[in-house]
Amino acid sequence: MDQTECWQLGSGRWMRDLKLDQWRLATTSSGTAVNDRIPAQDVARMVGGMRDESAGEWFPPEFTYSPRTGTPLQVTVAPFETTWVPPYGAAPLSDLGQPLAGGLRQTSMPLIVRASDSRVDLASGAHATLPALPPGRFQFLVHRLDVASPVLVAIDPVQGALLVLLPESKQWIALEHPNSPGLAGLQNLRGWRMEVVEGALSATLYFPTSRGLAAVTPTLVGLSYRAEYSGEGAAIGGPVAWANRIWLPLLNKNGAVDLVGKSRGAGSPITLPTTAPTAAAGFEAPVFDPLQVIWPSEEGQLVLRLDTSGKEQADWIPWPAGLTPRFSAGCPHRSRSGAFWQLCSRGGDGGFEFVQMGKAPAESVAVDAPRLTTGTTSYRNQHRSAADPREQPAHVEGAPSAEVVVPLIESTHRGAVIGLRIAAPHGDLALLESDGARQLAVLQLEAQDLAEVLAFGALSVTRPWLATLFVHDGHLWVHHPELAQPLGWRLESHIGAHDLWAPHLPH
Repeated sequence: MDQTECWQLGSGRWMRDLKLDQWRLATTSSGTAVNDRIPAQDVARMVGGMRDESAGEWFPPEFTYSPRTGTPLQVTVAPFETTWVPPYGAAPLSDLGQPLAGGLRQTSMPLIVRASDSRVDLASGAHATLPALPPGRFQFLVHRLDVASPVLVAIDPVQGALLVLLPESKQWIALEHPNSPGLAGLQNLRGWRMEVVEGALSATLYFPTSRGLAAVTPTLVGLSYRAEYSGEGAAIGGPVAWANRIWLPLLNKNGAVDLVGKSRGAGSPITLPTTAPTAAAGFEAPVFDPLQVIWPSEEGQLVLRLDTSGKEQADWIPWPAGLTPRFSAGCPHRSRSGAFWQLCSRGGDGGFEFVQMGKAPAESVAVDAPRLTTGTTSYRNQHRSAADPREQPAHVEGAPSAEVVVPLIESTHRGAVIGLRIAAPHGDLALLESDGARQLAVLQLEAQDLAEVLAFGALSVTRPWLATLFVHDGHLWVHHPELAQPLGWRLESHIGAHDLWAPHLPH
């Protein structure tokens, strides 16, 4: 006697085990076969299945009551979807709903750690951990992609690996390309970033690889992805969605720098030759606004903009003579007028200047000391300032502090800045340009309406400023290449979505 019953529903073809009274999705509504390696409860949660909380049973999303007991079923899809695109989530939006600027260390995601739950435990102080990851420089994406609930994806750009965290069984599992050994990796991670373009039923991820611009479309319940590459050469910078295309600088087979532009929809990519010299160390993270994209390097700036006829053009602007960009200080500063400014050092007297980017001849403003910035908020030693760092006094009395704050990210919600407080007896740039020494870095939160700086955890690693931050399941997570597991701290919830909908995390 057949012990399996087939149900064809709007969400796909479900199989019901009559003996165990358990349900499992076999094929989605689009015809994708569900990979047998994914436990049934993880598949059900990803596709928005309904749950009998008392019995722990899962049912198709079309069900409202348990067909066995009549118990009302629990909705498992959070009413407010959380999305995080690395490295800094989403850019703050203008009143018209358009990004003001991109590439800055800023997000619109609230970042207030729950003060009542905070612990100053220098072992880490974390409230939760995620399962261990293999060694690597991981970036983290939170998106629903082609399923109903947001999932967490870990991306290793060097190995070309994509790992998804199964939401119920809490284990990492790799996505695979069915017709190739895997995604092309990238050794030079300077300026790494990615873009996500959403479709009606799926999403496409764009990121740099040794084969150019990769367009990756995951199929989560199939544990697979397909990849297409644009450009002939290795990526030497991060992609930017701008003027209806995804743009990426690469080194072509002749050793010249090209910009490749891939349409967000159908259509062949275009290649825009440039006069940029080969960036020996690659390009840093780009900054951009509706008028231009700027990829900075040690040698100068590659600028993409539109000419008077609306056609894309690429310009190359060297740094002013005698000035060297100091990218270790963080991202460029963006002034109230909308211009981007890069901190540089002078070769003659060792002084510092902010240089306006994307402009030739460039304006520059001398400053008394380096400023570490998120784009709008800056730090001099431990001291936070919302003032324009170019407007600081030329000379400030007093000895430098023995500690510095390295800001990692800023939220537009309450002006919250997550940073690292680190001992720096030789100054901030000397610290940030050092390599190999283990540092104790205290994680801290500073917000406009908090009376005191909140220290909520710590890392003891080399180069702690390489830590990756992301928001998922109501937690702020921090990961570093030397940590086996991401560490998480609970966030205040202004909508209560985490408390109502998220599953319990392992402690």
